[in-house]
Amino acid sequence: MRVEIVSKDNVLSRFANQIGAVGEEKGRKALARAVNRVTTTVEGRVVRAIGKQSSIPTKIIRTQIRKKLAAHKGGGAIEGHVIASGSPLPLKVFNPKQFSWGVRAKVWGQMQRYPSHFMHGGRWNSGKLIAGGHVFVRTTANRLPIEKQFGPSVPEEMVRDEAARVFHHTVQTMLPKRVAHELSRLLP
Repeated sequence: MRVEIVSKDNVLSRFANQIGAVGEEKGRKALARAVNRVTTTVEGRVVRAIGKQSSIPTKIIRTQIRKKLAAHKGGGAIEGHVIASGSPLPLKVFNPKQFSWGVRAKVWGQMQRYPSHFMHGGRWNSGKLIAGGHVFVRTTANRLPIEKQFGPSVPEEMVRDEAARVFHHTVQTMLPKRVAHELSRLLP
């Protein structure tokens, strides 16, 4: 996801006179500052939205999301990026609990049931965690093989539902206001 100002944007055409009045170099600096402020705000709001919609702990989300701010100097588009990386997280992250029928964990904002899944060795109430508390399911009727289970990933959640809506809404409402603010600071 990125926040950028290019020549086809109405932001540039709307503020063309003010950019001309302050000069190209100062105008580019003001636009870069506006984009950087919006990028930083969007990053925080997207982190909260991902946590809310997927139940991924904020600490993990923050380790997998980074931002790249716009450069004040140079040519080309003025853009800021919010970048997510990472793979699906194991169900262990979502505080699973073992029951006689399977496992329960809070994923995607609500409690999910995983019948026939397990995380304890022996009986369901033995309390002996397998592999540090990961959740498994048997792939055949035999004792082995078993397969570790995973939940959502940060990159997938960043482009879905609430997080995508928050990103687009924030950029559309905040960017013109920030550009106007930064340019008005430079005008006499």
